[in-house]
Amino acid sequence: MRRLVIDASVVVASLRTEEAYNEKAWGVISDFLRGELELLSIPLLPFEVTNAIWKATMRGGLSREEALDLLREFERFNLPLREISFEKALELASTHNISAYDASYLALAEAEGVPLITADKRLCNAVGGDRVMWVGDYR
Repeated sequence: MRRLVIDASVVVASLRTEEAYNEKAWGVISDFLRGELELLSIPLLPFEVTNAIWKATMRGGLSREEALDLLREFERFNLPLREISFEKALELASTHNISAYDASYLALAEAEGVPLITADKRLCNAVGGDRVMWVGDYR
């Protein structure tokens, strides 16, 4: 079975129809929920997803009830979370000039020997190669 590390940008895009690449991101989550794809992430993921939903409410794009519904939907995904090496995250952040947050997802992907899937074009451009997959390229 195919395995990927997923970051918050893909999860958020899957939850919000207004987000760019919603259809592709939902395809990733749907394949996972059907058992056709194995997804992993880091313990930071729920906090980043919650923060993105909170920001949408602060911008007026979501009501409080809509935000809670999205969080409940995210919780139903039950994505497996794995710890990472903070030293590796720091090394990758320095090497690619990316945030420690982004580097943490990348550290898990490298530890697991699988690609990271993201909707963050800047991250794709910074890392390049076959270690990071652009969500728009998901089958």
